[in-house]
Amino acid sequence: MEEIANIEPELMESLSDSFEAVPNARLGKISWEAGIGGRLRPDAILDAVVAGREITFVVETRGDVFPRDAREIVWQIKRYLRELDSSNRRYVPMVLARSVSEGARNFLQEEQVAYHDLSGSLFVRVDETFVLIERPKPRRAKRWATNVFKGTRAQVLHALFDRPGEWVSGSEIAEYAGVSAATVSETFKDLERRDWLDVRGEGPSKRRRLIRPDVLLDAWRDSILASRASKRRRYYVPRMKPEEMAHEIERVNYYDDFDLEFTGQFAAQAYAPFLSNVSDLTVRAFGKRTHDWLIPTMGAREVSEGANLVVIDAKTMKQRHRMFDERRRLLASPLQVYLDLLEDHGRSKEMAEHLRSQKLVWQ
Repeated sequence: MEEIANIEPELMESLSDSFEAVPNARLGKISWEAGIGGRLRPDAILDAVVAGREITFVVETRGDVFPRDAREIVWQIKRYLRELDSSNRRYVPMVLARSVSEGARNFLQEEQVAYHDLSGSLFVRVDETFVLIERPKPRRAKRWATNVFKGTRAQVLHALFDRPGEWVSGSEIAEYAGVSAATVSETFKDLERRDWLDVRGEGPSKRRRLIRPDVLLDAWRDSILASRASKRRRYYVPRMKPEEMAHEIERVNYYDDFDLEFTGQFAAQAYAPFLSNVSDLTVRAFGKRTHDWLIPTMGAREVSEGANLVVIDAKTMKQRHRMFDERRRLLASPLQVYLDLLEDHGRSKEMAEHLRSQKLVWQ
């Protein structure tokens, strides 16, 4: 249908299904508004009946909508509404999207702008008429959203968390994290859309600052818990406890010839004691050379169960925020330990939340 070329059939079908679930509600015809032209033309004008009342939606369509997108859409729709003759019709702004984030949903509700996405969520408020159907984001949107937490983009996040409250440039973060300027730029765009970065200045003087770190970390945690755990190699080292293994690794690697750090329950216990006993040692090994040195040095053999040494093959950031415990053993940052615990077994997730409450707290 040419007149609804800007609206995906999947979105229209989903919207229709949601309206069928609302008593005394139905969709009518969809069309262009002939009185608006050029860049001020909305994607569609949609007649509907809600709670027995005739209204007309002024529709803007999008893919994935985050808070910054929502603000821009509302500003644009309000421009449309000023151009429309409302003497004979009740116009209601509406956003149709493949997904609408929680922050964007809250903003649109405050602005009384209707929205619908592929999850089946629907919000409409017109005077005394109120419709709210809340459902989780569609799976596709969840998968897309996790991209910012993986690979080199995750290194950008680590760099930002290492410098909380600081105004930083893209080039500074690229240098710190050891990633390309393009990676930093794309990551910044994603974070800005979610309202997780403050921005000031323009051009070469443009600076960003991480805000709402707790909200970002919640999203990072949810992404990890919803994804398949990253690969870990599990080994058994005869006649050695985690404390003894850590001491031996530090002793043999006294001159730091090999790049590794301790994480998991062992490191968490050093930062914020929680368990009476830690049964294994988790090591992040940076590079194949380090991994190939560690295993024979410890006399470890790979096992499917009963492991007491766990090795995570990790990629090196150019700079890393790491700490030493009282015995001068190198620990991953509290943030990295928290993330690693979320992918671990047993009581590690409880330990992760305890560590977060003690060490990952921002004003």
